[in-house]
Amino acid sequence: MASLTGIPHKDGLKILKNELYERIKKFELLNDKKEPYYANNLHSIFFDSNGVLTCIAVIPVEEHFTQWNKWVRIRADTGEIICEIETPAIQFVRGVGGEQVIKIAVSGEAGEVIFKKDDYVTSAEIEGLIAVVSSMLMQNAIMQKHLLLEELNKL
Repeated sequence: MASLTGIPHKDGLKILKNELYERIKKFELLNDKKEPYYANNLHSIFFDSNGVLTCIAVIPVEEHFTQWNKWVRIRADTGEIICEIETPAIQFVRGVGGEQVIKIAVSGEAGEVIFKKDDYVTSAEIEGLIAVVSSMLMQNAIMQKHLLLEELNKL
């Protein structure tokens, strides 16, 4: 006997999406053997303009992972696996953080993952910039001091 396939009604989709929205909390980065090597809470969960449940997983720039990332796993608040998405192989070494945007289509269409480097300045980048600017200011102050002392010695 052939199986019957049901297509959720718009109300059913709303219930499914809302339950997922309320229960999705965590993500894991997995290596090629699907072994987790990093886990954290999702940064944000929302419905995009097309009504697709969207999760943003932030990978810290400060971390240095030695494993190659091949999968992202989304988990519910009680630990159940919601979905696993294969990703292009990437190694998140220090300075290569960013975010992965995961689209979870309840209608059965394939999920989509997009790797994106941060468009904003991270705390690690701002601290590096502050260190460079501070060093430049210090060098400029020392040079100004020497110039002032030379002018004073001429008097």
